[in-house]
Amino acid sequence: MKKIFILYSLVLFGFFVLIYGCSEVKKDLVVAPTPELHPSGWIDPSSADFHGAWFSGNDWNLNGCKSCHGGDYNGGTTGVSCNTCHTGGPEACNTCHGNNNHIYPPLALNGASQNTDRGVGAHVKHMITDSTKRFSKVVPCNECHLAVSSFSDPNHIIKDGKSSAGVVFGTLAKTVTDSVTPNPQWDQNLQTCSSVYCHGMFKNGNQNAAPVFNDPSSVVCGSCHGNATTGSPLPGGTHPNLYPSITQCWLCHGGVMNSNGTFKDRTRHVNGIVDIGIK
Repeated sequence: MKKIFILYSLVLFGFFVLIYGCSEVKKDLVVAPTPELHPSGWIDPSSADFHGAWFSGNDWNLNGCKSCHGGDYNGGTTGVSCNTCHTGGPEACNTCHGNNNHIYPPLALNGASQNTDRGVGAHVKHMITDSTKRFSKVVPCNECHLAVSSFSDPNHIIKDGKSSAGVVFGTLAKTVTDSVTPNPQWDQNLQTCSSVYCHGMFKNGNQNAAPVFNDPSSVVCGSCHGNATTGSPLPGGTHPNLYPSITQCWLCHGGVMNSNGTFKDRTRHVNGIVDIGIK
């Protein structure tokens, strides 16, 4: 009889511990939000409730996402991963601007893809890796914008309701050649660069050139040096008299130009130095 009493006591004690322990665990659980937490158009790019548009109006603050989907956006308490759609993660550069192949527009933050849009403009002409579609070496982001090391870098996010990234010229635009000192200027309203080394502010250059970022026709071969009206790239000074043809550029700039007047090495064009020589 005594043994039976002890056995029943142990069973009851274990049952009590189990019930109490489970109730304590349940108190610590974070209840996953219901699907209704987001509006119906949250993942529809054509909807006014699309999450990209919402973040754009809220300084691109993703902390709310992390609180539910986890610091790595892989599901968190919701069990729903943001990385399913954003394969590089929501903080990847090309999640917001660019595409699967590159991090620069197009696409722009507003989804625009045409180079006449201010968010797209001449990004491709400056940055595309295919040299046949550029006229210079690749221009990195920090030559026109503040350097950014991560998504949360203070230099990165457009804040306070601003709709476009600020332009802060780097070292290339300020390159001094033959005592010609650029004074880089960016006009947000006109979308123009002026007094920059990259576009004519150098010896024998068109020092009043002001190319329009989102107007492809505003830059031709003669825009920076030569005749912007005809497109002839032959610069001023003694050049037209001594070397009147584009097929003779290679005589002094053989590392840059071919004898037929085409580029030999675009990485040596608009690279901050006067590149003279064959090699």
